[in-house]
Amino acid sequence: MTSSIAWPLLFLSIFFTKIHFLPAQAERVKAEISTIDLDHFWEAYDSLATSTDSVATIQRLYLDRGSDGLKQFLKARNFTAAEYIKLIRRYPTFWPSIRPNTLAVKDQIAEIQSVFQEYARIYPKFKAPKVCFAIGCLRTGGTVRGGYLLIGTEISAADSLTEKSELNNWLKTVLPKDGDVTKMVAHESVHFLQKKGFGQVRGYFGHRLLMSSLMEGAADFIAGKAIGKHINDPIHAYGEAHEAELWKEFEPIMLDNDISNWLYNGTKSKDRPADLGYYMGYKICESYYNQAEDKSKAIIEIIEMKRYKRFLRKSGYSGS
Repeated sequence: MTSSIAWPLLFLSIFFTKIHFLPAQAERVKAEISTIDLDHFWEAYDSLATSTDSVATIQRLYLDRGSDGLKQFLKARNFTAAEYIKLIRRYPTFWPSIRPNTLAVKDQIAEIQSVFQEYARIYPKFKAPKVCFAIGCLRTGGTVRGGYLLIGTEISAADSLTEKSELNNWLKTVLPKDGDVTKMVAHESVHFLQKKGFGQVRGYFGHRLLMSSLMEGAADFIAGKAIGKHINDPIHAYGEAHEAELWKEFEPIMLDNDISNWLYNGTKSKDRPADLGYYMGYKICESYYNQAEDKSKAIIEIIEMKRYKRFLRKSGYSGS
């Protein structure tokens, strides 16, 4: 039988033991990471040299053999065998140049796992997602669906040696120069953690530009806090040089639902980088974090935000 004095001591022992082992628990976080679709794509690609039906070859050797993650990717982005063949023919030097980088992802598994360990340290509710590295159709570096981070490796693994001369201006800008896939993993991990619910529905229909910019900006900001880097260096370089004028343009329309000039506008942006909503959202999140007394709590609030107008007000952001 435990004495009345022993109970408090036992409680304190358990409490401090739990705190002591939090770093070790973070180290044990492991994600299920699949790269088999990369092998399947390049097997299909090589078979095109002797194929009499190129679309059927991609369908049979790549899409039909897809992992559960690739199946989710296909549902999310509607990639088709015909689109792959169109792109393979349009960019004949790009594909061989990106090949070694995509296959090298297998050598980065430990580094990728370390991203999730960092998230486990800064976000107590973190649970590792499943990750699928696959080849997409040059339309997305990553997305989230069905419990997966779905990484478009033909984009996220690009580096300075990747042949980009055939690509459009948007792709030339967004393709990274360092082959570091951990940045995309870190960005999409935040989207995996972000709360879905009524707040997001209300934001989507009531103030979509602000909501979407904050969600994307939060992904860049939290990635930066977790691993010290994010996916949007070119956008941020432009933003830092034009912050005040961008805010002057963004503020009057941020509660509108038209996102076409700020997000996912790819080749439509002619006189400045596309997707500058990422930068505006980042700056608001940065301001929110900087004014917060409890930085650990601020990280959680940024990830879990659901009242976007209130979040903006609390941030105190005003364009500088």
